[in-house]
Amino acid sequence: MLLDPGMAFGTGTHPTTQLCLELLEENLRAGMTVIDLGCGSGILGLAALRLGAGLVLALDTDPQAIRATEENARLNQIGANLRTHLGSLADLLQGTVQPGRAPLVVANILAGTLARMLGEGLPRVLEPGGRLILSGILREQSAEVEAALEANGMKLQEQRTREDWVALAATHGG
Repeated sequence: MLLDPGMAFGTGTHPTTQLCLELLEENLRAGMTVIDLGCGSGILGLAALRLGAGLVLALDTDPQAIRATEENARLNQIGANLRTHLGSLADLLQGTVQPGRAPLVVANILAGTLARMLGEGLPRVLEPGGRLILSGILREQSAEVEAALEANGMKLQEQRTREDWVALAATHGG
């Protein structure tokens, strides 16, 4: 895949991105809708499309990230099933962007932001039986994010570590 991150984050070489890509590959089913929350350069969403996702919604609060994602989709000629949106979790929860829910949601952000977003309703953007993939978590911050998952009705299914970084996969606990 060709990637130019421009001013956005994400080239695919960072351990958090690699962990997310592995979990995406194992959890994505053909035709599935994926939400990439905090899309950066778009690498996770574009990889999801290459893996057979039917639709990817890529969101970021940084306009440069949206531009980089759209440009990388053009470079790789895989933008037909990509939707981008300048916005945040709040837009998903308020229904101002569609799809507002998906069976697979990925967020490779900072641990503190992930914990906060879990408390703000991140689990509600998952369809029943859906899977949430979180990364951008330093090993010593993992307990904070795991506690936020549990406190918000999520059940940790898998934890992966590479170097000092952790990725978590979770589903609804009930």
